[in-house]
Amino acid sequence: MRPVDADEAREPREDPGSPLSPAPRAGRENLASLERERARAHWRARRKLLEIQSLLDSEVEAEERGARAPAPRPRAEAEERVARLCAEAERKAAEAARMGRRIVELHQRIAGCECC
Repeated sequence: MRPVDADEAREPREDPGSPLSPAPRAGRENLASLERERARAHWRARRKLLEIQSLLDSEVEAEERGARAPAPRPRAEAEERVARLCAEAERKAAEAARMGRRIVELHQRIAGCECC
């Protein structure tokens, strides 16, 4: 035995042999399909609104987190970068000075050598 639909519970069954039965049945089926489509459209719109609300909530939370966290200062970042670059330049300058001293030492050895 199959379950009774809401449409069938409200309206009595018509005689299937009746000549007028296909038109009212088609009208009821059209009405039922329109009601189902309206309900689907309602739930689609509701789902979209919930998605939008969720996105807005997450944006608000992110902004609140950003407002609570100290904002990085661009000037401080630039100063740190300059300090790193200066330290690297000093290191390379010291290395170049060592290389220069070695070259001078080698030149003096070559000049002092009487084998050539």
